[in-house]
Amino acid sequence: MLRLFFAFPLAVALLTGTVSPATLKPEARTAAHLAAIANDPAKLTMFLEAMPKGGDLHHHLTGAVYAESYIEYAAQDGDCFDPGFTITAPPCDPAKGLVPASRALNADGSHYEYRNLAIDALSARNFAPTQGDNSILVHFFKTFFKFDLVTNGHWPQMLAEVVHRAAIQHEVYLETMLSPDKFKSLGMGAQVGWDENFDRMRAKLDAAGMPALVAESRRNLDEAESGMRKILGCNGPAPDPGCALTLRYIAQVLRDEPREQVFAQIQVGFELANADSRVVSINPVQPQEDYLPMHDFELHMKMFGYFHRRYPKVKIAMHAGELFPGVSRPEEMEAPSHIRDSILVGGAERIGHGLDVLYERDPQGLLRMMAQRHILVEDPIYIHELIGPGVVGGDVLPTYLHAGVPVSLATDDEGGARSDLTQTFLRAVQGYHVDYATLKRMVRDSLEHAFLPGADLWAAPEDFAHVTAACSGQSTAASPAGACRALLAASPHAALEWKEEAAFAAFERGF
Repeated sequence: MLRLFFAFPLAVALLTGTVSPATLKPEARTAAHLAAIANDPAKLTMFLEAMPKGGDLHHHLTGAVYAESYIEYAAQDGDCFDPGFTITAPPCDPAKGLVPASRALNADGSHYEYRNLAIDALSARNFAPTQGDNSILVHFFKTFFKFDLVTNGHWPQMLAEVVHRAAIQHEVYLETMLSPDKFKSLGMGAQVGWDENFDRMRAKLDAAGMPALVAESRRNLDEAESGMRKILGCNGPAPDPGCALTLRYIAQVLRDEPREQVFAQIQVGFELANADSRVVSINPVQPQEDYLPMHDFELHMKMFGYFHRRYPKVKIAMHAGELFPGVSRPEEMEAPSHIRDSILVGGAERIGHGLDVLYERDPQGLLRMMAQRHILVEDPIYIHELIGPGVVGGDVLPTYLHAGVPVSLATDDEGGARSDLTQTFLRAVQGYHVDYATLKRMVRDSLEHAFLPGADLWAAPEDFAHVTAACSGQSTAASPAGACRALLAASPHAALEWKEEAAFAAFERGF
């Protein structure tokens, strides 16, 4: 059981002088400091900005880029805006309402209002219901189609933006979702057509060029990373902080597509992850309440289970339970049990969102199973409150924490939501009264459940009181020695956790 409100009595004792800060250990002093400033927005924000934040495990590359960047890409490419601010290919014909996207750059100050309208249309900023656009949930997902034209041509700039932002917020790890094949598997699946026999379906896709598409996907990542590192100056005398961040990729699967196209995406994702260590997982995306994700859910899980048996070393994270009252019918949240089946049938080791956990079959049994199996929930609180149930403080975070289910805080689509990971941490403290010990635990969970190779630094899952025997008794303030040094050299996973523990020690010494 996690300890919410842990530090409040200690903070009172410090403020009244009944306990001396000098008698406390750094972690306790830091916890007391957070409790004392929890109701001071300015001090709280500064504290959380500086706090080590581990990894962001639920992050969509296209949704993480801010609208201003998409406007710049469109202007660079000579693209246009239609009347609804969808980016379209040239030529730009004003008679048809197609305006050069460069107008929204507002270079001379004459198009200030137009630029603001473009940013609002490409994100959730300043959303106000209007006829034809009266739902922030629908508006938010429509933005992806509005900037879709420019995304695949600007991966280096997009990656540079998100890793820089992550690094300056004191994140050390990022898994971002994208389609490394740039959606070519969709056409391949449509070309091959559907076959109920998964073995035959896989063989047909191989014959249609799947191995070549996997190789092309790897080259796409090579080019994107090379361009990103050039933009960030990673090989120069003053590298950007983002150069030090560990970046990995999750192959996304657009689940709101015909079944043959979903299968092809899953196949290229698994085969790519099996061949390239940079691709660490597969994850189905797009709104779960749409018709095909709901209608074909059980089929999708069987597809994932099929490829998981074929490639058992490939990790799986899933958007699941991204449903809530008012959007979905109660019976749709109850059966099938989307979270449970994602784990038991699809093979998921991490669940993204998990909002409908209390509406699924036997919720207490489901929570116990998730805790026992150490299934992590990736919780983007900020975006849940923005476009989800619409209730501030109504997130499922306390449910999972009290059940002993590991949780990590995440951004999801920080560009579209106009947020970042610091804002998510801020909502955890302000909206759910999460204390320092719980924040720190969620940061550690984000790295323990990162899909990195190698042994764990900790002696047992979610046991953050005891490091593995090889590193027992060694301080992160000094260089590791002996068996610990050997462990960290052999395990990227343990090495990153050690790095984070050193960052926590340095952070807490400031209090």
